Amino acid sequence: MRPPLPKPSARPINIKQSAPINLQSSFAEEQWIITANLARQRYRATKDPYYLAVEVAAKSQSDNVADRSAGKAAVEKMIKDNVVVTDVDALDLYEFACSHVDIKYPETIGVLRIRLVKASPKDQKACTRCFDACVWNSDWKNAQQIAASLNKTFAADRKLLFRYIMTTHLYSLSRECPEASRKIFASLAKAQADKAFDLRTDIYGLEGLHRANLAEPEEWVWLEIRIAHCSSKENLELFKKNGCTPLNFLHAGRYEPFCRIVKYLQEHGESDELFRIGKVILEDSITALQPDIECFEKNEEITRLRKLADDTINKGSPEQILSVKADLRQAIISARPGRNIKDHCSIVVSYEHKLLKTWADAAKRQADPKRALKQLGNLIEKLSRNLKRAQSLRPIAEVTLELISLDIKVSRASLAYPGPNPCITSRIIALVKHVVKNCENPTSLDEATVLIRQLGTTETSTFLGVFKTIAAQCDDAFKRYLLTSICLKIWYIVATNTGLACKFCRTEWTGHGCRLCLKEITAIALDSYQSGLEDDSLIQDITSRQSTNPLSDISVIGAMSLLRLAGLGNPRAPHGASSLYNADIPLFMQAVLWLDSCRDLSPYVSTDHSVVLVKLYILMGCVSRARVIWEGFDVKNALLDSLGLLFIDRLSSISPGHFMGSSRSNPVEPFMNHFTREFKTTIPKKIMDSLEEQTYSSIPDIIEYAERHAASCSVVLAMVEERRGARMKANKAEIAIDDRPLVRDLSIEHELQDVTDYKVFSLSNGASDEASNHSIIHSGPLPTGNRAHLGLLAERFLDLVCYVQPKEYKPPKAGRVIQLDWEYALATSSRLEKDMRTLMPTIDSSLSEKEQVEQFRQQELVAKSLTSSELWYHGIVRRLASMVKDIVGSGILKAPTNDSRDRIRSTIEEILRGLEMQTNDFLAVPQSHHSKLHGFHGFAALHAMGMLRETIIVLKHTVNYLTITSEKAKTVDKLRSQAELAWFTPELRKMTAAVAVSEKSVKTRISQLQGYLDNMDGWRDRLCDWVFGKYAIVVDNEKEFKNEVCQKMQAIVPKDNAEKWTDDIGNSWRELIKGWAIVKFD
Repeated sequence: MRPPLPKPSARPINIKQSAPINLQSSFAEEQWIITANLARQRYRATKDPYYLAVEVAAKSQSDNVADRSAGKAAVEKMIKDNVVVTDVDALDLYEFACSHVDIKYPETIGVLRIRLVKASPKDQKACTRCFDACVWNSDWKNAQQIAASLNKTFAADRKLLFRYIMTTHLYSLSRECPEASRKIFASLAKAQADKAFDLRTDIYGLEGLHRANLAEPEEWVWLEIRIAHCSSKENLELFKKNGCTPLNFLHAGRYEPFCRIVKYLQEHGESDELFRIGKVILEDSITALQPDIECFEKNEEITRLRKLADDTINKGSPEQILSVKADLRQAIISARPGRNIKDHCSIVVSYEHKLLKTWADAAKRQADPKRALKQLGNLIEKLSRNLKRAQSLRPIAEVTLELISLDIKVSRASLAYPGPNPCITSRIIALVKHVVKNCENPTSLDEATVLIRQLGTTETSTFLGVFKTIAAQCDDAFKRYLLTSICLKIWYIVATNTGLACKFCRTEWTGHGCRLCLKEITAIALDSYQSGLEDDSLIQDITSRQSTNPLSDISVIGAMSLLRLAGLGNPRAPHGASSLYNADIPLFMQAVLWLDSCRDLSPYVSTDHSVVLVKLYILMGCVSRARVIWEGFDVKNALLDSLGLLFIDRLSSISPGHFMGSSRSNPVEPFMNHFTREFKTTIPKKIMDSLEEQTYSSIPDIIEYAERHAASCSVVLAMVEERRGARMKANKAEIAIDDRPLVRDLSIEHELQDVTDYKVFSLSNGASDEASNHSIIHSGPLPTGNRAHLGLLAERFLDLVCYVQPKEYKPPKAGRVIQLDWEYALATSSRLEKDMRTLMPTIDSSLSEKEQVEQFRQQELVAKSLTSSELWYHGIVRRLASMVKDIVGSGILKAPTNDSRDRIRSTIEEILRGLEMQTNDFLAVPQSHHSKLHGFHGFAALHAMGMLRETIIVLKHTVNYLTITSEKAKTVDKLRSQAELAWFTPELRKMTAAVAVSEKSVKTRISQLQGYLDNMDGWRDRLCDWVFGKYAIVVDNEKEFKNEVCQKMQAIVPKDNAEKWTDDIGNSWRELIKGWAIVKFD
């Protein structure tokens, strides 16, 4: 189920120019009390209802709680009394008055809008303003009715017709449209669109096309409605009839409708039709280029300039070469014959990668795929030659055509039997040539990597062997290192891809990767990196290019290999534990130092280089160091949703100090600003602009973008991180989470997804989430909807137990208010406990076997999305919600029974066991670690400490809440015996004592870490010893390899850089512990 979109902000509003100046100025200056008084006086004098609306609007913006609901109350009364507000300015004010309260717009303001339109249908300006207001608030129901009225009244205005069609279509798809009415509005939208498109049945009973004079966006509207509301059989038949085929649209210059029909055919598996269309387009393009070729070959001036250009390249100066090329280019432009729309569009789409890939995929699904692929390959080769001869082959078109030709060659070769021991097959040759030629094009390399994965074991080994030889023999230094980095990247992907054995060396896998290949990749990467640093010409070349750095790529590949060898992502490690659990810390530190040193020495590093380094620093607790690198990205708003969680996920539990400063320094603040601005203003404005500019095709994309944002884990997890960080400083959040519009309406029925763009990691090995490169360096499992929902539920529970009634609030019937508070607490805790149990079920033996299996599957799903400390935390919060429900429901609102007491005592015992196990989990140190590494393990286990502190806080707040509730019950009902309400006091004391033990363990760990950092010189020596010294090789039996790595690290990292690096780490840790030292526990 899709989450609802948050409510947009109030639209800008001004007082009428006819109003008194003092009223206008006070409203503009937001002096709401003065404005309300002036408007009241003006209303008494004039009896103009407009000033009554001004008064209500001003009162609704004041700090008085009762006045803030004035707008809602006024609107609800007008709805009930069937009042028609005929002044659109007054209606705008009532809408403004309701901007801070929770109302259902279609049932309140939207109803008043439609009443105004029905009362004044010929007032186009007022009706259009009402339409705009409904669109701004996503009220498609009333927007559709207003658009229908405008179209009926002003039938000659074509823009109003298509607004009517578009809003009818959008309302039929919206969640507000009742199921019973959905088909009616869908049929209405289809009928209106067909009428506008002039699609009708002729006298012979055959549906034919008699196209009206429509613009391309209008044709797109018709097409989108047909696709959404007609059966696939009906659409597929229509799209094959003359006048409605994709080729008809393309030949008319309608690119968007053409692409939409092609996509539809692809979705419905129409491979034969797609293959036919592709062949026709390629053949038409080849034919359309022939006049250009003949013209250029007969043109004497062009022939002369071509010969002159060839001579100048060999003998002339750079200035002469540029001059001749410019003359040749101008001569070609002047001589080129004109093209009609059909030829132009056919040529343009003939080298578009997405479409060519569609034709190639369709060819693979033909009855005779070998023959179809051969035909398509011949056409593409002929097209490429003709484009070149016609001087129309752009670089991007050349790469695209080469890539598709390569795909076809690989596919054709895979259909042929290569024999039991294939050597250098045709597809290996084609792949090697393509990769070498396009070594500086990342997109082309990514596509080629997909094809390389299709190779068999022997072919893979042969390909890498041939490629390594070519890379080593390259004369140009920059290209040699670039080819080496590509070779190592492909080798790494092969060595870490899923399977039982390595496709390169055939060694059986242990863990997630081939250790033999990873060691060799590391050794080659270190050697290549060292020799590259010593090559001055290479460094100058990298500096001049500022776009590609093979040394950065080599260091990333080598570092990732070291991380794999260190044991990150080891499937044998306890699930939910830190990636550094049982990891080889010296190898891990060597990877970090290598990447950091390369970043300092190189003028430019790749994006994934910096992202990997950020993740590794967060993993080891150096958050301030990670933040410096992260802020160097200058991540813009558009990238926050797709990249932001790479930095902020679980950050509050690792480094609370970063959340204790001003809002500007809060790492989550940019998220809140971005998402608030997007939902409140940017998205509604884009939709209104699209309707105004008649760019209808962009509206569904905007709505989809908004719904994808609303369903993103990023919004919820950023909110949870912000609140956890605030609790580290003040023990509770200032604003209840249900008062935050971005997440207020979310429930567990709403599906949330992780939309992080992990493609930023160029070393994508195609492995599962648990074995992927981005997963092994993340602080725990990747974000999921389940984790986001559990975080939201925990925050709602904390709001319940943290609420304190304001001291100045003294109700006349205090006992009745307390009774209502208990009823609310019972309802809220019951709902939260039910939702948490749904997400984290316990196996119920009374259920059927099928239902138990489903519960077990949900348990596994949730466990895989949480760290072990998060699992303990959410399990304890669920039991606390159950305890509050039972105590309030069976101990406060009514007298407890023996059964209810036993049930509550049992729940408390489970909570205490959970707290004890979470504390032990936090204190545990992997046995394989040497004593010197215990200090480092403390910095690597900060997330566990942060989540234990969260558990301590939620337990303290719950105990305090229940204590206060008990005292209130004794005060309200004095006839109840003390024993009746005091039975659970000893149980609460047990919880308090257990919390004190866990709190002491956290404070002790903080003191230990502070003690470790007191001797910073000792830490500097220890870190250098891990990456350079003998200590790195004494805790493992792979001494020869580790010794080799240590020696090479000494060669590639200058001593000054290493010492600076250790100082940076020490300073980062010191800043982190300084933040932990001021965390509140009271």
